[in-house]
Amino acid sequence: MTYEVFFVGNKTLMERRDKLLGKGAPLFYREPVHIVKGDGVWLFDADGNRYLDMYNNVACVGHANPRVVEAMRRQAATLNVHSRYLHEGILDYAEQLISHHDDSLSSVVFTCSGTEASEVALMMARAATGGRGIIYSDGGYHGNSTEVRKLSSGQGSQDNPEFRSIPYPQTYRSLAPGAEDNELTNIYLSKVQEAIDAFAANDIPFAGMFVCSILANEGLPDIPAGFMAGAAQMVRNAGGTFIADEVQAGFCRTGRWWGYETSDFVPDIVTMGKPIGNGMPLAGVAASSELVDAFRSKTRYFNTFASSPLQAAVGSAVLDVIEDEDLCSNVRDVGSYLREGLKTL
Repeated sequence: MTYEVFFVGNKTLMERRDKLLGKGAPLFYREPVHIVKGDGVWLFDADGNRYLDMYNNVACVGHANPRVVEAMRRQAATLNVHSRYLHEGILDYAEQLISHHDDSLSSVVFTCSGTEASEVALMMARAATGGRGIIYSDGGYHGNSTEVRKLSSGQGSQDNPEFRSIPYPQTYRSLAPGAEDNELTNIYLSKVQEAIDAFAANDIPFAGMFVCSILANEGLPDIPAGFMAGAAQMVRNAGGTFIADEVQAGFCRTGRWWGYETSDFVPDIVTMGKPIGNGMPLAGVAASSELVDAFRSKTRYFNTFASSPLQAAVGSAVLDVIEDEDLCSNVRDVGSYLREGLKTL
């Protein structure tokens, strides 16, 4: 098929899309790709062209993974109900998921999307502390709801004094070029303290800090050594909770189960999404039993489609694949190979 015919076909699809979904619904690439099939690491367009998928942040165990598809089919053919019934599969999945986290993160609240998980994390931090003030990175992104959007650059303290951003920590274009690592860590930590002090000066009780554990949306910068652990301790000393967004960092993306392991700290609350269900709308928040119990008692939160048998079956299948195929080791091996090849180039 010629490029002209290919482009005309996609142009027609784009016109229909604009009419039905509204102009401005995001698309990737200058000439958007019409994908019709996925298989493992491969994507196929309508003309049969094959693409190695090095971007997608959903299908962490491969497109159309047969074990995940079968778990979905089997559970959907057996039972799927809302979350207000007893079901052993949901509890089995929760135990399996929590077993991969730090021992202090012993309970989980399931949701359907990363945005919902971020909402729950905010509510949980505020329920636990009685505070409102939240610190976030000026290059971060954590979701699309009205409240969670305030954690994105330009949406915070200008319009709402309960949200304050800090410059995201990095060594490349740092606040102090040429500074030694320890000095740079302390400079960025001082920005955290400034935000904490600003809340106090404005009589806004402090609730916590919310950042991606590897600063994925910020561009995966080299984080000055010790910053995350130091920031977490500083936040706790001020009576707040430290929230780690693992939506893009978790499930062995870094060669460790969680980004917080890679960044060498332990959070109080963890949000999970995207790869957790390999495409099934599934997300969650892990924290201590005390934090989760406080959240439950103060919010009475429930979600019709979360904590469902279908979610549990699919989420468990994803974990089984990661565990049985030792994908964490595979990430380390392939990642090292890719990094060395890029250095050579």
